[in-house]
Amino acid sequence: MPKLSDPITIRNMEVKNRVGYPPMMSSSSDGQGRPTEGNILVYEQKAKGGTGILTYEATTIDPQAPIGGTQPNIGRKENIPAFQQLTNRVHKYGAKIGVQIVHGGILGFMGVPWGFKRIFAPSRVNEATAASAYHALYPDWPQYIKDNDIQIVPLTKDMIIMIEDQMGQAAGNAIQAGFDYVEVHSTHGTLYHDFISPFYNQRTDEYGGPLENKFRFAKETIGKMRKAMGDDPPIIFRISGDSLTKEGIQLEDAIKNAQMYEKLGVDCIDVSMGINVRTPQGITPPSYIPQGGFIYLAAAVKEVVDVPVIGVGRITSLKMADHFVQQGKADIIYLGRQLICDPDSANKYFNGQIEDIKTCFACTAACGAGVCVYDPYTGPFQKDIIPTNNPKKILILGGGIAGMEAARICVTRGHSIELYEKSDKLGGLMHTLAAEYKKEEYMSLPNWIQLQLKKLKVTIHLNKELSKEDIVSLNPDVLVFAIGTTATVPVKYKERANVLTQDEAILKSKPLGKNIVIWGLDTYWRGGVETAITLLEQGYNVKAIIGQDDVMARSIRGLSGRYLWIYEYFKEKKVPLIYKSKLEDVTDSGVKYIDSKGEIQFMKADSLVFCGSRITQKNALEKEFKGIIPKIVFIGDCNQPRDIREAMKDAHDFARDI
Repeated sequence: MPKLSDPITIRNMEVKNRVGYPPMMSSSSDGQGRPTEGNILVYEQKAKGGTGILTYEATTIDPQAPIGGTQPNIGRKENIPAFQQLTNRVHKYGAKIGVQIVHGGILGFMGVPWGFKRIFAPSRVNEATAASAYHALYPDWPQYIKDNDIQIVPLTKDMIIMIEDQMGQAAGNAIQAGFDYVEVHSTHGTLYHDFISPFYNQRTDEYGGPLENKFRFAKETIGKMRKAMGDDPPIIFRISGDSLTKEGIQLEDAIKNAQMYEKLGVDCIDVSMGINVRTPQGITPPSYIPQGGFIYLAAAVKEVVDVPVIGVGRITSLKMADHFVQQGKADIIYLGRQLICDPDSANKYFNGQIEDIKTCFACTAACGAGVCVYDPYTGPFQKDIIPTNNPKKILILGGGIAGMEAARICVTRGHSIELYEKSDKLGGLMHTLAAEYKKEEYMSLPNWIQLQLKKLKVTIHLNKELSKEDIVSLNPDVLVFAIGTTATVPVKYKERANVLTQDEAILKSKPLGKNIVIWGLDTYWRGGVETAITLLEQGYNVKAIIGQDDVMARSIRGLSGRYLWIYEYFKEKKVPLIYKSKLEDVTDSGVKYIDSKGEIQFMKADSLVFCGSRITQKNALEKEFKGIIPKIVFIGDCNQPRDIREAMKDAHDFARDI
């Protein structure tokens, strides 16, 4: 029975273990399509951390591609030396690295916000359906397409042959650059996916119709790649196990497709799911998707092919990954966002340091740029924590994530730290956030920091609120306020029993009626869309979500799995989202508001949950301690109410520089 730590051979390539890093865009290449130092660091960190096999991010093949942007380009021969620097750095640690080569196909729709109007694909199909996720971003998506003359342009046969030739040339360039293998992107809506899709390929020539014809493009491409690469390097195809659309590729299609790929000479099959412009919930699964929730797709493919199979899809636990390998569900496990969160995951797991692994909790807040909310200075922005030459006595008030992380880094650097928290536990607002629906995993962050603080023997005082005199008597060199914020409601509603703050509604610290109106259209303290989901799942009747914004969940807006999951949830539940409104009054019987047309509306409700306003004591504390303590610092929400990513960045910026 194989284990995660065991080697595996793909064609003639031996991989030292079965932990893999999938092709994930880091947006850190230069304008010529070459890897920058930051881009190289993304992969070097994970190779150094024990990952056995890494696939470099989606890379264009067109040598004439426009200059600019951040997508890498292996189609240009002149870029080979830069890629050699990348592969050399990864190979130092005994890891194997390949490159994913891609033609965008339907993913050309992702350029629409930047003015793209022509999307090249196998056939012209309904544009609104082809990129249906944009309904969430553009309320009248079909009209937007019409007004902006956006069209899908079918590829001619000459264009198909040209792309095949470019794929072959790019594959040859990759091997010259030191890559160990080449992966073809044939899922998520890319061109090779589109050609075998029952929806996107409506052609009637030799590249359409029967499955064998639809695979002609892939067959011809594989032949040209093999000729350019030589006989030894593996060819991997990333395929769709399920497009997660009713008219697209289903699992039964994926099984047939996998068998066809093997027959055509593919050496390993990487099974992913979803389409970026339709179902990104499968590509960046939020915490609403169960961990390992898509492994059944790889398992089904593995049953019908003899080549190795790669499984992926919100697998954050190395123990879970190991079980999947041992159970025969996949031969290699890709751990994408987990390895962004902690590049050392493999080494820590294999060395028995499981509790020290930072665990991804699927917030999707930063990983698109190759970094994680745990640490803004990893990935392409990596900076080591440098010991201090000037140790200071630092007093930190507040045991939320900002205060905890500042304490951890300061002690690591050699400063003397005491941390005071007025409640009986560390973690601050993360406890409230983790009480929302399917967000229990958010406690991974404060729990990890707390464990590290214990190992570092940081002095922590719980249930202790210091007076001004106490603080002065401790005589710190630096006083850090990380005391967070307090949720509030507008003054006129403070005495209303049926008006609750977001925290009160989540924690049930104040009576909440059955029929509820939520005020605030963003997420967590910026708004209540995810709090609305929590209350709906608890059996409350959410009559509507109302706010001043013109969009839902602005802070996470985009084609992300989290945003689309929320959008589809409210669509299914038929919960009204009322934009561009102003709160007028709350009575015993309901909520009065002014709508986008300036008209007064009334909605009957038992309670209003007011989401958005939080109060910081920063200004008052600055005045109180000015001239008394040599240096005063405010971090996290106490500095400015924001979010997890910003709170952690505050902590790092202070603690790394002091």
